[in-house]
Amino acid sequence: MWIDRLVEVTHGEPRHADMPWGETEERLGLTLPEDYKRLAATFGTGLFSEFLQILSVAPGGAFDLSTTWQSLDADAPAEGEDPLYAPYRIYRPGQVGLIPWGFSQAEGEYYWLADGGEPDKWPIVTRGRGYREWRQVDMSTSEFIYRVVADPQFEPFSIAALVPEPFFTPVPESTFRA
Repeated sequence: MWIDRLVEVTHGEPRHADMPWGETEERLGLTLPEDYKRLAATFGTGLFSEFLQILSVAPGGAFDLSTTWQSLDADAPAEGEDPLYAPYRIYRPGQVGLIPWGFSQAEGEYYWLADGGEPDKWPIVTRGRGYREWRQVDMSTSEFIYRVVADPQFEPFSIAALVPEPFFTPVPESTFRA
């Protein structure tokens, strides 16, 4: 439902991109939310309203979820509190933690709080310029993105007043390689 709304509001043409999630999910040791995988397959890799960048499968590239997660995990302390993400930690297999799924052009960071439960029920945890403290929202990834780009009441996350005609810009495959 929310994916269809995003297609409609962005005047997008569904791409039906082939996203081979197997290797990414194997590295993470879990299954990613189905809503997110359908969203990525529908739009491919790119940016909503030149603002919100979604990660997906782009092996070795700047838009690759697995590569981004591994980079964050490599920088995280092996034990104890992680001051960059407190009170959370970056996800590690078998533990509760943050998995990145997107970023914004205004220093926004978007994660799921993976807790071993059903992936489609993971909350979204975010912070960004103007709201440096962590915020948690209980909704699907596609609903969150829809509200960011199209719902002016979705504060402090919405950009709808700044970009009244939401759009999606696919990233060319040549951009995938780091």
